[in-house]
Amino acid sequence: MAIASQVSRERLRPGPSALTREEVLASQQGRLGMAVLHAVAESGYLATTVADITKRAQVSRRTFYELFTGKEECFAYAFDTAMDILHQQLGAVLEPHAQADWQLLVRRSLESYLAILAAEPAAARALHVEALAAGPAFAQRRARMKKIFADRMIRAHALGVDRGELTGAPSPGVVDLLIGGIEDRIRDCLETDGPERLPDLAVDLSIAAVALLRAPAR
Repeated sequence: MAIASQVSRERLRPGPSALTREEVLASQQGRLGMAVLHAVAESGYLATTVADITKRAQVSRRTFYELFTGKEECFAYAFDTAMDILHQQLGAVLEPHAQADWQLLVRRSLESYLAILAAEPAAARALHVEALAAGPAFAQRRARMKKIFADRMIRAHALGVDRGELTGAPSPGVVDLLIGGIEDRIRDCLETDGPERLPDLAVDLSIAAVALLRAPAR
């Protein structure tokens, strides 16, 4: 299921509802989360306003402020939710390859991640481009996002160690360099070629990842 669809909740039909107040607010919160992802992807984080978000979600400004203190908190909610969903989707896709050759696991991890992002351009832009514009408040969120993928690469390296093809543990600096490089290439592709070209990065990134993971720790 699409990330944006899961961030959102099913839109409530007008008229009497058997839902509780909490369920109604949860639905509206989800719609606002989806709306902010698309508004930010289209206009940029800095240019997006609360009015843009509420208009897209068809939720009143009053309800918005019942749920969020402002644009930053709404975007943070959408960012966290999208990141969790992406993590779950990636885990489900990679589960059959958990005990594969470590190089295959690296390649499948990158191919799957890039394919998910390509299918979710609003979420991809929010996670990899607009989170930077959101400023220092999002530094921890971006660090957590990087760690999710770094852990996948470390797991692949550990599999290589178990198979006797690698030794020791990857240098933290090398892993940081790898993840930073992956993020930079994703961001550059989103800005220049568009999200549909993200899967094209998989081959080169896989070659670079394998080479860096082979580097001995200092």
